[in-house]
Amino acid sequence: MTLEDVASIRTGVVTTRKKAGEKDPVVHTYKLLNLKCAVSAGYLDLQHAEVLGTTEALKPEFFTQMDDILVRLSAPYTAIMITREDWCGYLVPSHFAIIRVDKTVVLPEYILWFLKRESTMQKILQNISGSGAFGTINSKFFNTLTIITLPLNKQYIIGQMQVLSEKEQELLHKLTAQKEVYNKLMIDKIYESVKRGN
Repeated sequence: MTLEDVASIRTGVVTTRKKAGEKDPVVHTYKLLNLKCAVSAGYLDLQHAEVLGTTEALKPEFFTQMDDILVRLSAPYTAIMITREDWCGYLVPSHFAIIRVDKTVVLPEYILWFLKRESTMQKILQNISGSGAFGTINSKFFNTLTIITLPLNKQYIIGQMQVLSEKEQELLHKLTAQKEVYNKLMIDKIYESVKRGN
C-alpha cells in the first residue's frame, strides 16, 4: 500500500500568483506560514508568520486543519503535525506538502512517525532535485511511499509515543532558548557591576 492510497497529498499554494499587486485592491488578508515557521524539532513557531493580501478568496484546502501533516519540501525536510487549534487556519505556501490521512485506515500520528523514520528520510534524500541545502523534493514523491498499515490500536501506541517525544523536544528547545537569554542577562549584569567597580 502506498501513502496516496490512505491520504490526500497536495502542495501548498503558490503565493506569488495570489498576492495582490501594488495597485490591486486587497479583498482578503490571510495569515501565511513560511519556512522560518517550521522548527526542525517538529513544531510551528508562529511568531515568524506573515500576512498575505489577495484580490480573491483562496480555497479552504490550502489552510492548516487539525491533524494535517506539513512536510517542508527543502532542507531540512521537517514533518510537522497540526496538533493545536491555534495552529489551524494558516495559509500553507508551496514550500510545503499538505498530507491529510483517511483516519479509518491510518492515524496521522502514525504517518508522522513513518515520515520521520530514518529509512524514509534516506528515500527523501535520494529523490531530491538540486544539490545540498538548495535541493527540493517534489510533493508527488510522497504518493509513492510504501507503508505498512498496522492495526489502529498498534498505530495509536506508536503515534502517541512520537507525539510525546516531539512535545518533549519542543519544551527542551524553548527551555534552552530561555536559559540562553537568562545566562546572557546574568553575564551582562556581572560585567556591568565589575565595570563600575562593585
